[in-house]
Formats: sequence, C-alpha cells, structure tokens
Amino acid sequence: MVTKKSYTQLFTFQKYLSMVMSVLGVLVLLFDHKPGASVPLMIGLFMLFTAPEKVEDERSVSLKTSSLYLAFFLAYVFKLLSSNLYAHGLFPLQLTEINHFIILVFLIALINYYFRMYLYK
Repeated sequence: MVTKKSYTQLFTFQKYLSMVMSVLGVLVLLFDHKPGASVPLMIGLFMLFTAPEKVEDERSVSLKTSSLYLAFFLAYVFKLLSSNLYAHGLFPLQLTEINHFIILVFLIALINYYFRMYLYK
C-alpha cells in the first residue's frame, strides 16, 4: 500500500538519485571517450525529468509536456543547423550520436520546465 509518506520518500529518493547520476554522467562524459560514456548522463536527466513533483497538478503536467515539445523542436533545429554549418566548415561540432541528441532534449526540457515552474509565474 502506497501512503503519502512513502510517496514523498520515493519522490525525494528519485530526485537525489537522478541528480547524482547526472553529475556522475557529466564527469564520465568529460573523462571517458568510449561509446557508452553518455549513458549515465542520459539516464540521470531522464530520471530527473520524469520525477514527480511534491504537488503534481495540471499546471506541472502541462509545463512538463510543453517543455518537452519545445525542447525536441529546439534540439532538432540545432541538430539541422549544426550539421549544415559543420558541412560548410563554419561550426566545429556535429551531433552524430542519438545519445547526445537525447541529452540535449532533456537538458533543454529541464531548463525550460524549472524556469517556467519556479521563476516565471
């Protein structure tokens, strides 16, 4: 049986675990250049994005959904622009791995969500 107290503990555990995974994922991504080095960061950002809020209401669900839509759009535009500019030698970075695209999507979505949830009212 799930009680209010156990739900709050699960919320806190998932938030802290996802933050630790994200920080470790950044460190692994910076210092390890193997193909699977981006997986801990990707999982940490996903867990942080899907973690429930203390008060899960219509506003928070709507903000999460719209943040994800906007983030996907912006990340895809960045991918298209950077690939085109990279092909012409004007940009030093090209998004080639799907993991990097997913990391970019969740990073933009989290920034957008928390900005609109807590700073912009």
